[in-house]
Amino acid sequence: ERGLCSGSQLSEKAQCWLQRIQRVGAEASTRPRLECAESVMASIVPKTLADDTQPLTSTQQQAVFAFDKRNFKKPQPLGKMINWALHEILARYQNTVVFGEDVGKKGGVYHVTHHLFDHFGANRVVNTLLDEQSILGLAMGMAQQGFLPIPEIQFLAYVHNAEDQIRGEAATLPFFSNGQYHNGMVIRIAGLAYQKGFGGHFHNDNSFAVFRDIPGVIVMCPSNGHDAVLMMRQAVQLAHCQKRLVIFLEPIALYMTRDLLEEGDQGWLHEFPSADAPLPALGEPSRYGDGDELVIITYGNGYYLSRQACSELGLEERIRILDLRYLVPLDIEKVVDAIGPANHILVVDECRNRGSLSEELITALYEHSRDWQRVDRITAKDSFIPLGSAAYKVLPGKEDIRQYLQEHLGQ
Repeated sequence: ERGLCSGSQLSEKAQCWLQRIQRVGAEASTRPRLECAESVMASIVPKTLADDTQPLTSTQQQAVFAFDKRNFKKPQPLGKMINWALHEILARYQNTVVFGEDVGKKGGVYHVTHHLFDHFGANRVVNTLLDEQSILGLAMGMAQQGFLPIPEIQFLAYVHNAEDQIRGEAATLPFFSNGQYHNGMVIRIAGLAYQKGFGGHFHNDNSFAVFRDIPGVIVMCPSNGHDAVLMMRQAVQLAHCQKRLVIFLEPIALYMTRDLLEEGDQGWLHEFPSADAPLPALGEPSRYGDGDELVIITYGNGYYLSRQACSELGLEERIRILDLRYLVPLDIEKVVDAIGPANHILVVDECRNRGSLSEELITALYEHSRDWQRVDRITAKDSFIPLGSAAYKVLPGKEDIRQYLQEHLGQ
């Protein structure tokens, strides 16, 4: 009616499209069929590319950390170490962009993005709408345009209204495009429980089960500042070189924790690892102690609480404590290697009894070997996290671990 195209022209265009479809279909039919699980899954983990970046030189590092040079050589808590790691990463990887709610001038709710805006500017440190779907949607769009997005989800419970952006979109793109497209990114999420003075379910959520069955996704959870720096470097390297989607789960309650056993002992402070410090093997737990009577397997806040219980009972020479660090995928071979000769295992899982990592871990242990003398677990209750001190009624505590150790090791 508007004279934009005649009927014959429309017919001609339709024929051209039909011929193109037939040509592409014929070409596709000549390609090898997917004959085994390995070929089906090949695109889930893309091929590794060389890292074309270089660690910062000492001069570059001095310039990046000049804003905090008074503290840089001093041991620091988890939150400060992540902040420094982000400074280092944005300086090294020029295509990285940090964005989320209040990450700009405010520096984040817990100041983990402090000073990033001042140093790198508004184009690389971006405040977003208070909408997690938009944040993750922006991350996908940026990843497909060659950026390496580092979105922040302010609290773990906030991600649940946008989880399909990860499950149904970001994580599936490499698979359904046969590796032609990707969503390499590092999603930082402040989460888990035990936060004092600012709690309730939406700020103290202890469930990350939604991430655990998504093929190709990696979930990391550092319990201390030293590991956090190395694992953040590793997460960004994986996103850059393998185009992986990494969830970096940060225990809120440990952000500012300085002491381990008593006030002022500074037992949970660490120095910033050097730029050439080796990265952990992906999936390898860290180990504290060399005892072989009992092994505690845990992560996050559970590792901190287990260390407290072990030290207070003087059991360092009798037990060992494994900090899983890498929660998804669970590398059971590396876990069993770290267990050593012990055959009595206690799993301390701060998440809920039902649907937590402890279920997968215990199943994997028994699938690997039937020779364990005893495998038990301490978990949170199947409950949401209430406000105030009531929260500790449904979470595993140091006393629960102490009691178990006293009952089974005669302390």
